[in-house]
Amino acid sequence: MFAALAKLRPAPAATDLPPALPVSPARIQQERLVRAFTAPAANAYIARFAVLNLIGAALVLAAWVEGLLYRPYVADSSGMCWLITILFGWGLICVLRKDWQSVRWAGNALVYLGMVGTVLGLIITVSDLSADKGQSFEDFKAVVTSIYIGSATALYTNLLACVGYLWLGTNAHLLARQEV
Repeated sequence: MFAALAKLRPAPAATDLPPALPVSPARIQQERLVRAFTAPAANAYIARFAVLNLIGAALVLAAWVEGLLYRPYVADSSGMCWLITILFGWGLICVLRKDWQSVRWAGNALVYLGMVGTVLGLIITVSDLSADKGQSFEDFKAVVTSIYIGSATALYTNLLACVGYLWLGTNAHLLARQEV
């Protein structure tokens, strides 16, 4: 019924419309600025991710300059530091993909791997200790070496896991207000 009434109504003539006002260049610039600042940038997330992780990369570079970067991997005879590093790298890829469930899983797994590395280091420490090894200086050197290797594994795996967990947690919190 309304469609039939609309057909009966005459269309407005072109002369009935008000004349178009000229648009000033200032008004055009103002509209461009409003559009630019009200619409979110398409790559804002990637820019925030890059800035945040470039700060972390600068800290890693500073550790490398001081000769501290490769120390955990040399001291760890079990390979746990490499496993923790690979898991941390996968967690960063998940942050970039915005896969927060996987980031949460990787962060929790880093904590558990740090604890496992600590226990493994303690096992390495006490595995070479025995009552009959204190007789000669060579036996004493072997015991001290075992203590050094085991404690290095325990401490470095725990340190890397904690740093990785904090880094992933900072990414998740600052980029998406997520808890790890």
